[in-house]
Amino acid sequence: MNLGQQLSILIKNTSIISDPQVIDCAIKGITDYFACSLQACQKDDVHKLLAWIADEGGNTRALLIGQKKLVTARQAALFNGFQAHCLDYDDVHSDVRGHPSAVILSALIASVRLDSIEQKVDSRRFLTAYVIGIEVMALLGKSVNPQHYEKGWHATITLGGIAATAAICYLYDEPFLSQALTLAATQASGMRLLMGTPIKFLHAGLAAQHAVQSVEWLRAGIHADQDFLDDKLGFLAIYGQGNTHFDLSHWGKTWKIVDPGLWFKNYSYCSAAAYIADAGQLLYQNLSFEFDNINNIVIYFAPPNSDAALIYKTPSLAQQGRFSAEYVLALTLLGLPLGFEQFSSQPISNAIKQLMQKMKRSYQTHLTPHPEAYNGRYVIIDIFLKNGKKISQCIDIPKGSPKNPYSQTEMSLKLHSAIKDQAKTEQLLTDIHKLAKGLDFRQFLLSYLFTL
Repeated sequence: MNLGQQLSILIKNTSIISDPQVIDCAIKGITDYFACSLQACQKDDVHKLLAWIADEGGNTRALLIGQKKLVTARQAALFNGFQAHCLDYDDVHSDVRGHPSAVILSALIASVRLDSIEQKVDSRRFLTAYVIGIEVMALLGKSVNPQHYEKGWHATITLGGIAATAAICYLYDEPFLSQALTLAATQASGMRLLMGTPIKFLHAGLAAQHAVQSVEWLRAGIHADQDFLDDKLGFLAIYGQGNTHFDLSHWGKTWKIVDPGLWFKNYSYCSAAAYIADAGQLLYQNLSFEFDNINNIVIYFAPPNSDAALIYKTPSLAQQGRFSAEYVLALTLLGLPLGFEQFSSQPISNAIKQLMQKMKRSYQTHLTPHPEAYNGRYVIIDIFLKNGKKISQCIDIPKGSPKNPYSQTEMSLKLHSAIKDQAKTEQLLTDIHKLAKGLDFRQFLLSYLFTL
């Protein structure tokens, strides 16, 4: 039996998950997904994609989150993935080095036919499909990274389409799972070069669309009867370092949604910059800090290449600053908020540019991180003052990471910030938690989300 078949059998034979800890993690992931998507639903880029969808037309059957519209399943997958990822506000996973929920949940929701009263979708099976999608994406990520990511692939799309396909096939117990994974894998693409542009967000939508169309094409009778994990020509051989690191022996023992877990964000920039933001804010509060007394700043990253996502050292546009250690640090040292408005398409001010010019990156540090350091990473920022003094700050467990998570209250406020109505927020939270009881997920979408 080949490796792809082994994976397919494990997925197909997974029982509906009832473990309270796993279900709680899935509920949090879904809550965060809606918070991110609804926060972005009035953004200019979102409306541009809406206009394109309206011009294309098609059969209406799948929901656009927060838009009160039904479109084709492929359009819904593309749009919902784009919108959920549009602010870079959505969750990440360290094994993936990307954003799983924006892809997997967008594909799953798009797969639910709202034009057919005959289709029923068990919400418990939906939650399990979501958990399986994250598991597949994390297993692939663990196998190909860090080389895959550092080479320039955007793992959200290269891994996400395959993972979302696994999730959809599990949800509907499709007989062609192995073929579907192959069809999704051959569509894998996407460059990190496009971070800091709207195309980065489109990657999440494209990955979700790859999943939906892979399943639909196979339902139509198109075949892809090959092993996507073929030793010589398969996905891991091409995009990674071969199959030797793809380990299925722990399937279902500790789900990846639990450990290492999802990293939820209350900010609109890359999670790799969270270390910088936390350190910068503490430095700003340091009694020895004086902005006018800054001579130069050194940002130390460990291990080397842990700043791979932060591709802009001298960004010119604020939206590029989502992926810039220098820009995020400059904002904090100037005492500016790190809200959505700081990451728009506007040019960066001269004051911020001048401060960024005083910064440099380094990888020469031998500090031992805290034993609980998230993913073994840490950042040290040294500010050298004109009076000869130095103030320093180390961060190795940034806020929001699984070992230093936001509270349930903080996450509820994130959803409320998106909906801006307390009663509707509380109702949606209640409805999401009811998914663990085995409701019809189709009715969940129709009864409440369609009215938001």
